[in-house]
Amino acid sequence: MKFKFALTAAIISVALSGNALAAGGPMNEDLTSLAVPAQKAVDAGKAGNAAVFQTEAEAALKEAKGKTDSAAQQRVAGKLKRAVEAGKNGDLATGTQLVEESMRDMKKAGAPQFGGGN
Repeated sequence: MKFKFALTAAIISVALSGNALAAGGPMNEDLTSLAVPAQKAVDAGKAGNAAVFQTEAEAALKEAKGKTDSAAQQRVAGKLKRAVEAGKNGDLATGTQLVEESMRDMKKAGAPQFGGGN
């Protein structure tokens, strides 16, 4: 009886510790790999080249979706998705603006800033 109780307690503690570890997001997420296709999309959007904008925005979106699922990644991917939709509709100005906003979010992502200190 004691063996069953010990085994049950061990299984439950392992299962619960796995859930606790899965609850957090990455602390030092690196989204800089998205910057190159995003910058190419911005340049193409400003030049008025819809085909290149569409290709590069979709490449950035695909790269963003391949990243770890976190709050920063979701913000960036959401804006890139809206930019791709705007590009498909022929609205390069809005698409370019959304990609630029996502690039600002990419730069914000990283180690969290905790209070205190200089």
